Amino acid sequence: MKYFKVFFCLILLILVSITGCSQKEEVTSINNVDVKKLKDHSGTYVGNNSNVVAIIGALPGGETFKEIDLHNKTPKIMYGTKEGSLSEDEILKYWFDGKDTLEKNFLYNAIYLTILIPNAGGYSFKIDDQKFSVSRQEMKQFISKNIQTLPDSNELFDKEKAQQFIDHNKEKINKTAKSAAIRQQFFKNVPIIKNNNK
Repeated sequence: MKYFKVFFCLILLILVSITGCSQKEEVTSINNVDVKKLKDHSGTYVGNNSNVVAIIGALPGGETFKEIDLHNKTPKIMYGTKEGSLSEDEILKYWFDGKDTLEKNFLYNAIYLTILIPNAGGYSFKIDDQKFSVSRQEMKQFISKNIQTLPDSNELFDKEKAQQFIDHNKEKINKTAKSAAIRQQFFKNVPIIKNNNK
């Protein structure tokens, strides 16, 4: 009887270990972003590396975030594989899934970075051979036209005002990023560039 209990516990432990190891990391999408986590970092300065990294990690595709360059007040975010994370195939399947995930995420992430990091001069995203860069001024005009007039940078450094703007507009931000017509117009003016040299 004692051996049976030990054997049963050993089998149970093995099954739990296998199950835990085989669970795949789920990559954040627009639908499951924790907006509260984002709001906690309202009024972040470009120079505050840990807050900028926390914002990027909470945005869609954050689990595929590889590195960031914050020179010239323009966050340059690179997505890709890193040790102990998703495989390159899994990352590419996420971003290039045939459902416009790349375009939706780039636009959604640029909107939130514009709101949360008011002193940034622009934003740049890169995955595989696709790169997208946009200035803060272009994003401010886009947000004011398609969502709601964006408060000026000084107001957005006030956490409460930035959080109110997000609370009042989070559904509209989601719809804007998901709208094929709006995205098509946006990327016509600010295209995603394919770089064959990676």
